[in-house]
Amino acid sequence: MISFDQILETKIGTGLYQGRTLLIIGLVEFCDGVEYTFMSILIAILQSEWNLNNAQVATLGSSFIFGVVFGNLLCAFLADRIGRKITFSIFTGLSSFLVFYTSFSNSYGEMIILRICFGLVFGTTCPLGFIFISEVTEAKYRGRFAFGLSLLYIFGKIYLVFLCFFFLDSYTSGNWRGLIRFNGIPITSAFILSLFFVKETIRYYLNQEEYQKAFEEIENNIKENGRENVQLLDEDKKGLQEWSQKQIQEQREQNLHVYGVLSNEYRKETLLLWLVCILTNLQNMSIYLLMPFLFAENNSGFSPMLNMFIIEFLFALIIYNLIDNPRYGGRVRIMAFSAAALTIANGLLYILKNNFLYVGLFIIKISTRGLFSTIGLLCCETYPLYLRSQGSGLVQAIGKIGAIPSPYFLFPLFFIDPYLPFGLMCILSTVILTVTCFFNQDKTQKHLEMLKEE
Repeated sequence: MISFDQILETKIGTGLYQGRTLLIIGLVEFCDGVEYTFMSILIAILQSEWNLNNAQVATLGSSFIFGVVFGNLLCAFLADRIGRKITFSIFTGLSSFLVFYTSFSNSYGEMIILRICFGLVFGTTCPLGFIFISEVTEAKYRGRFAFGLSLLYIFGKIYLVFLCFFFLDSYTSGNWRGLIRFNGIPITSAFILSLFFVKETIRYYLNQEEYQKAFEEIENNIKENGRENVQLLDEDKKGLQEWSQKQIQEQREQNLHVYGVLSNEYRKETLLLWLVCILTNLQNMSIYLLMPFLFAENNSGFSPMLNMFIIEFLFALIIYNLIDNPRYGGRVRIMAFSAAALTIANGLLYILKNNFLYVGLFIIKISTRGLFSTIGLLCCETYPLYLRSQGSGLVQAIGKIGAIPSPYFLFPLFFIDPYLPFGLMCILSTVILTVTCFFNQDKTQKHLEMLKEE
């Protein structure tokens, strides 16, 4: 027998195929960075332009997240059935349409409906980035390719701030409709490129027992990566088919199709991932909802935000170089370091207030990015292919369910004391740090899928 990870290492290798997949799939992560940053700015603008009260502001902040939750749930049970590529192409196309349609919204009610609908279709594509990347990359590069998605996420935020200089007058006024239309360019590009250049993953074909398609894709990938001197031999095909069938048999014996990610094999990791993702999303929402208000209160323009995102990108390169290093980095260690940094930054923000604002926000942003990246990667590495989209989609959905009510208590706390929410987040960050001690699965530099006997 020979596993697909061995085929990936010895036959396919790393090259154009993985790079192209990262750039196209990564456009969704790029748009995610745009969307979360834009969401907070849009709320501040519409509160001023449409004279929204506090309850309406909170509802507007939750509407997009509410839709994303259902999108994540849809992805959880759809991508494993119809495939990653089909799911990606359909829902990036719908996202593109809704982005442009939203720019013509003229009422609060219509905006709420459109934000929920956009969250639904966009949320279906979000978990696919880590799923795609984890399934097409070698073990030794998997962490770096996956964290490449996070770098594109930060680029998305930088892209949005540049657009703010042209379209907005301040955090509370400007041509937000034009800004939305430009925000639609990346997701439209992802849709068009996916129709021609994104291929279904070989692992999906193997799990569906479509072996001829899998073998054809392997041979195509070998050529794309410029390894013309390498051939997929008949004995390789036979060994890979035997390995795939044995893996499918193991899944049936474990009753994974009945209990899914809550089967005895994966229940502990699932619950831990759910808890960490809920708390990380709460921290993330505290930044994106409150940052424009904090900057406006300090009479800051867009330059401080831009500088913070650029520095964030530079520091993210450190994580990029550590995430595949089992000695100094690895998935679980980065989670622990990020949680510790969050605890310190939130605590100092609550105590020092304005004097620590920019430094504190920067530390929180890079730490939450480290957590989200490792959570996404851990999901893909924890679950077998049959449960990968279910596990990833549910973790993201459950995490955002916990964040939906956050505007309803973050804004009241903010109006009491702008830095009170960070006091609460300091306490919750210690919980994340504690939970990381209970993770015992870390596949840094290890094969993605292994049989029990291995």
